[in-house]
Amino acid sequence: MDIRLFVPAIASCIVIAAPAAWADSPLTSTNFATVYQDVDQVAYAARHRLDNKVFKDLSDPDVPHDVRAAIVNQIGWSNEPQQNATQYLDYVARSHKTQPSDLKLSVLTSQEALALGYMLAMDNRFSLMSPIGGRGEVQQANALSLLNTAVSKAPNDFSVVLIHSLIQSQYVFDSGPDNWCGVYETVNSVVQNFQGKRNMRPEAVDIIMDYIQLYQTDCGSPE
Repeated sequence: MDIRLFVPAIASCIVIAAPAAWADSPLTSTNFATVYQDVDQVAYAARHRLDNKVFKDLSDPDVPHDVRAAIVNQIGWSNEPQQNATQYLDYVARSHKTQPSDLKLSVLTSQEALALGYMLAMDNRFSLMSPIGGRGEVQQANALSLLNTAVSKAPNDFSVVLIHSLIQSQYVFDSGPDNWCGVYETVNSVVQNFQGKRNMRPEAVDIIMDYIQLYQTDCGSPE
């Protein structure tokens, strides 16, 4: 008997039994930039990654927040160390005519705080509590504190609030399988309960939730 015939069936059973355990993480498995490839700024970032034009687009108040998030999502993460947030912070400091070490959270726009925080989360996906690095206030901020700043400046923006919840869910994910129900609850609560205009493409939200819903099984059955 050829045991190889049974390998695909066994593998399928394992994947079906524990999909969340085999998945990567909220930050790395939600590639919603794929549905923004028709947007010039996202397509440019796909070709060139980081340069001054991408930095300008990230800071541009005329670029909608969902497109801004899609640009960062397109730039993405790497298994190798990357310093994308540090590079963007240098640009932000120059635009404020100051040094990165002198930059304060209070002067960041919602655009800058969202892009910087999401980018830092992608850079530090294995250590989300890590700051950008340096002695200044913004340099000492971690991804979640930057997204807290973004939400405080744009509390009614669905894209900002959703990315904030996605980064929060990564913290929950990193705390271990016993808490993975919280991955689902954190993001789903925003998707279900947000009051106001939804300014992210429904297809992008679907991509996020297709992954996040894997963790609903960790919540058990309601009594």
